[in-house]
Amino acid sequence: SYSLPFAALRFLPERWNASPAAYRRLYASMRNVVLSVILAAATLGLAITWWKPEVWGVQLLPYRGAVAVAFLGLPVVALVPFLQNAIAGRLQQHRAMGVAFLHAVVLAISVLGAWWGGLVGYYWMYAGSGILLVLFVARTVTKDLPPRERSTPSPGPLGLPRPIWRFGGFLFVLTFLAPYAALYVHYRLLESRGVEAAGWMQAAIGIGLSVRAVLGSAHPVFLTPNVNTGGTPEQRMKWANDFQMLFCLLAGLAVPPLLLFPDLAIRVLYAPSFAPGAAFVLIFVGSEVINLLGGTYQALVVAFDRMGVHTVNNLVAQVCVVAGAFWLVPSLGILGAGLSALAGPVYMLFATLVFLHRAYGLRMSRRALARTIWLITTLAAAGILGAMTRETPLQALGEKVGLYVLIVVGFWFLLTSEERGKAYALTQRWRPS
Repeated sequence: SYSLPFAALRFLPERWNASPAAYRRLYASMRNVVLSVILAAATLGLAITWWKPEVWGVQLLPYRGAVAVAFLGLPVVALVPFLQNAIAGRLQQHRAMGVAFLHAVVLAISVLGAWWGGLVGYYWMYAGSGILLVLFVARTVTKDLPPRERSTPSPGPLGLPRPIWRFGGFLFVLTFLAPYAALYVHYRLLESRGVEAAGWMQAAIGIGLSVRAVLGSAHPVFLTPNVNTGGTPEQRMKWANDFQMLFCLLAGLAVPPLLLFPDLAIRVLYAPSFAPGAAFVLIFVGSEVINLLGGTYQALVVAFDRMGVHTVNNLVAQVCVVAGAFWLVPSLGILGAGLSALAGPVYMLFATLVFLHRAYGLRMSRRALARTIWLITTLAAAGILGAMTRETPLQALGEKVGLYVLIVVGFWFLLTSEERGKAYALTQRWRPS
């Protein structure tokens, strides 16, 4: 989809601030291009699967039917995030989160389809229910907007301004770069430690991905649209700092219990046979959290249209991941893989902050910096305690409760007076009468 779902967050909020008519013109052009590209890709995939399926690899030949049905769901994969981001581009965050919730319902329905039809049933249910969701959401995006002006000339190729094509071109490089770096980490571990260790690592990675899926949903809905509505660099930096402070608070309250009981998380999401991966949950969850911390300020680099800097920094980050895996995995195993995965987000966080300071004179606020440091420190403490006591979690229950209380108290002292007032009002609202 040429990263047009992400481009919707970058370009539509500014058009929405200009006028609903300008928003509708750009939205319609982006929607048409996404639809054309994704339908062409799905059709090509179906054609190859039907006439020359060995192109995908002989290992998939027994699953030819599942591959074909999976391609039917490709429009849903592209259009759901595009439509959600288009709604977020109107600064309607709650409606955008509603689309995310409905997509989660579609995924749940698809799992039910797997019970009666296996993998093919899953893909059939996803494609069918997903297309219904796309039609419903697409109708609601523009129903309260003025009609599109048919006489408006196209501002660029296929009706898209050239900056959007340039934006998509930069991200097209990153679309393939990060997955291949991650695949190399897996390959290196498989090569040196075998498939069992790779399974344990994947379980730990899965916990980290779950954290990113939950906490990361706020970035595209609340952060990115607001820093792309316009304003001075200082105004946008203030919004990013405020977002970072709230994100640190939420992560600091939600993530430590997961790190204090990593074995339980592994058993719930996977199986007891994956329990050895619990020892490495901290490093993979930490990698995802630091990735989100850096993503707050990377949104500013994108908003300032410094895509070259963004791309180069990501290239260097992935080189760090690959180099780390090459040197560390053979000697350290899963720990080396985790350190390699951590290297990329750590580099991106520092490189982004350095660039913003040198190019625009922007700095992370003291309060945002204090909460960021406290969050990283407390996650490390919770993760170490959880890893050390993972085989006997209840015996250290008192220490874990005490550490969590300390974490909460630390965040309380870092709250502003306004935030404390809101917290007090919230407790009064839920207080039994």
